[in-house]
Amino acid sequence: MDDHTELHFFDRTVTFDQFVDMVATKIALRIHQIEKGELEISQSQAYKLFGRADVERWIKNGKLHPVRISPGKKRYSLVDLQKLASIQQNYLL
Repeated sequence: MDDHTELHFFDRTVTFDQFVDMVATKIALRIHQIEKGELEISQSQAYKLFGRADVERWIKNGKLHPVRISPGKKRYSLVDLQKLASIQQNYLL
């Protein structure tokens, strides 16, 4: 693929370099948010990404706490969820 290849999206056409720059910007922003602990997701998003049973088990075991609670809504740190998901679980203990 050369630098002049165009990518066609339903709303516009961009060059490959423009596409890479947009993706790199989004990734850099996401990394910054994660490092600052600013990236939060809703409880329903946590259930979809990590499985309801796992999320509820982490909450029950005191390993996961909401970072923000508003009326009827709980939000969790994505970093905390990713750390818990990366730990090998031993269900026999």
